[in-house]
Amino acid sequence: MFENAVKSKLMLTNNKKKSDFHIAFGISKNFSFPVGVLITSILENNSDIKISFHIFIDNKINDKELKRFNSLVNKYNTDIFLYTIDNSDFLDLNDSEFTIAAYYRFIIPHQLKNYTDKYLYLDADMISIKNLKDFFTVNLTNKIAGVVEDFSLNMGWYPILLNNHYFNAGMMYINLQEWMKQQVSEKCISILREVNLDPNQKEKYGLEFRCFDQDALNIVLKNKIIYLEPKYNFLTNISLKHNKNLTKVPDDTIFIHYHGFNKPWHEWCFHPLARYFRHYKEISPWQNEPLDTKPTKYRQMRLYAKYFIKKRKIFKAFYWTIQSVLKKYNK
Repeated sequence: MFENAVKSKLMLTNNKKKSDFHIAFGISKNFSFPVGVLITSILENNSDIKISFHIFIDNKINDKELKRFNSLVNKYNTDIFLYTIDNSDFLDLNDSEFTIAAYYRFIIPHQLKNYTDKYLYLDADMISIKNLKDFFTVNLTNKIAGVVEDFSLNMGWYPILLNNHYFNAGMMYINLQEWMKQQVSEKCISILREVNLDPNQKEKYGLEFRCFDQDALNIVLKNKIIYLEPKYNFLTNISLKHNKNLTKVPDDTIFIHYHGFNKPWHEWCFHPLARYFRHYKEISPWQNEPLDTKPTKYRQMRLYAKYFIKKRKIFKAFYWTIQSVLKKYNK
């Protein structure tokens, strides 16, 4: 299923030099904006490294977005590969918390096996603020991936692997040959179908399966990974309720990962750490792209109301306050 999942492939390049590093993403079509800004931030911080980017996407992007990616290729002498994915093999899997694109990480190794023996997988809700040279010092011998441990999981709504580490799958530095050899994709999909068919099986694995694909990876990769320092994937929830005093990240941070429902491309986000993303947005081909103005969750709507209060737009503040209440109590 993984070899035949790509419906079409488009290569954007103007440099035939062999790449030093490969980075892959799995996204929905509407995430081309944040992933484009992320790629910009990586290229801005790595002028001395030839990087190829592989974007696995659920539908073909429009001509406007294609021109933006082409401008990155021409400005930075990079390669960008766009893969359009057939979702039919994932339709029977749970995607209630995240988009179906979360499962593309299982396709990627099978598509990159002829390009490289290692690659970096990244979620789209990240930004790079430092060069990637430290990745070249990571020793993956006899290991499948280098990962970063997730937060101290002491809030009941987080998934948690009992009596063991639990890593965040938004950044994985992958030993492709070991991944393929140990059939990681196949084993993860098998577990996901098992718990989707019979939710009682979750107890066997000791997880809640709220982060469906990530939980499966934590099961399959147990004792087959190395834990890296937080600088490789600095996890931060840009919530003013919980982290309003977090105004900067450690100096050695390579990637900031904006996990959680609040994202720096939301107009209603006024957390201090959003500035890192917005800085690179302003120097990217997406500089004129408007921020998201369509909150979908009640907490986002509540924040949007506060945003309009700050702007002294009382009618809009009242409107989004009402919408947040309706969303909360009409689930």
